[in-house]
Amino acid sequence: AAHQCYIQSPGSAFRIGAEPFKEALANSPTLRLFLLRYVHYFHIQTSYTALINAKSNLEERLARWLLMCDDRVHGERLAITHEFLAIMLGARRPGVTVGLQVLEGRGFIYSRRGEVHIRDRSGLAACANGTYGKPEAEYARLVG
Repeated sequence: AAHQCYIQSPGSAFRIGAEPFKEALANSPTLRLFLLRYVHYFHIQTSYTALINAKSNLEERLARWLLMCDDRVHGERLAITHEFLAIMLGARRPGVTVGLQVLEGRGFIYSRRGEVHIRDRSGLAACANGTYGKPEAEYARLVG
């Protein structure tokens, strides 16, 4: 396959073949508009991520990524491993472990094997040092 897909947290997911998807887009202006808005947001997010990966330290990137995950699971525990975080951040696993320990030492998170709990979102956002928020605001504006 040309792409890999990761399901980042427990839950349900849907899968659709390319032809039925193209048919659904052709038959639904609402779906087409929604997906065009999402694609626009996703372009903003990936551009922002590239900039952050070049300019920000690991703790800032880790704080941002944890906040983004928390946005999607709505305050539930984040079922993620250090290895998975390392893959998502393009970092070494030992560096992720140290970064999580620093965030935990500051009281922003609680981490144990295979999961992370956010304790202080505003503190974590401050630690992200401006790397979190702008794409998320654009998502709220475009997609809702």
